[in-house]
Parts: sequence; C-alpha cells; structure tokens
Amino acid sequence: MLKSALIVVGAMGLIAAEPGADGRLADFRVGGVSFTLPMPDGYCLPVGAQADVAQVVAAADTENVTDLTLTRCGAPIVKGANDVTIIKTPRKALMVPVTRAELLTQIGKEFDNPVTIANATGDKALGQASKSLTDTFGAKVALSGTFGPRGKDEMCGYMAGVMHVESPLATYDQALAACLTSVGGRMLFIYRSGLKNDDASILQLMRETRAIAQSIKTTGGA
Repeated sequence: MLKSALIVVGAMGLIAAEPGADGRLADFRVGGVSFTLPMPDGYCLPVGAQADVAQVVAAADTENVTDLTLTRCGAPIVKGANDVTIIKTPRKALMVPVTRAELLTQIGKEFDNPVTIANATGDKALGQASKSLTDTFGAKVALSGTFGPRGKDEMCGYMAGVMHVESPLATYDQALAACLTSVGGRMLFIYRSGLKNDDASILQLMRETRAIAQSIKTTGGA
C-alpha cells in the first residue's frame, strides 16, 4: 500500500489546497462509484500540455489508477517542484469495498510495523520506484528522501516528507503529503505536492489533503 506512493512523488516534478468557494466541481468515478469534489481555488482540470504531462505521470505508476488530477489554472509546465493535487486508487482495490474505519485500522498496523515501513519506503522500494520512473521517462531517475508515515486521525492515514529527485531531466526537492482514506466504500489516496519544503509548509499540505478528503461526496453508483 505504501510503496506505490514513492512513484507519485518522483513523477510529479519531472513534468513540467483546500476546497474553493467558487462552486466549480470535479467529478470522477472509482470502481462504479461516482464522486464529486469542490475544486480548490486556483486549481483546474489539466488541459493541453498540462493534460499531456498528467497522462505521462499517470503512466509511470503501474500500481495505481489515477482518478483525478488538478493543476494550477493556466500554470506553465515546469521541470522541478510542482503544485499539484492527484487522487489515486490502488488497482487491486478498485472493486473492493472498504470502510474508512477498516482502512485506517489496516494503515495503523502498517505504520506501526518497522519491517513494513522499511519494505515500503527503504532503499529497495526507492530503487523499484526509480526504475519505474526511468522506464517511463527514458532517462535515469534516482529517488531519495524522507517521505514516510506521519500518523493518522479519524479521517486519514498520513504520509509526508521531502523527496530528492535526480535526473538529467531535472534535479530538485519535492514536498509532498498524502491522505490515505476511504469514501463511499472506495479507497482514495489524496496527494498534494507543494513548492516549499519547510516543516510548516509540509504540515499545511497535510491539512489540505484532509480538507479535500472531507469535501469529497458520493453522487451515486453505476
């Protein structure tokens, strides 16, 4: 469950918030369940070159389905740290119903197991994620950093940190936070990447993932 997050971390910056009040909605589906999300202020569905980049980033992650990507409205494509929101679901969990309580219990066990954490975020996992990114982008990518578990509450299991990405395409540090949760019986991994990597900024990204999770609503089934 945790290892696949590393691929998201690395892919975001080789490309190129809290829910808003302007009434714009983003709709997506996971395993036959429809969801809606009030778009955070200043964020839009990717279009044009942004959409092309989002497609490549999604292709780098073979363990998850990308449910939704939001980018800064009209932002240019840059190489390096980016400000992006991505929602994903593990491929193996697409059609598997799970309550939030069940998922958070499972996550708590994983977070409390040093062996599981080492396998998910250690050198071997970093190497596997680096290889997947290298294969997708056609240039060597090496990941290192501090991304890992940051505890849980009644809404999310949190992962956060700063990853160092080194590649001929770009070398940079990417701040990232993730909320692992369940809404409408479907597992959702909500990622927020940011441009600042100090502790206060990372905590803010964690708060934003939680706010997004709270704002997602189901709108019906198949």
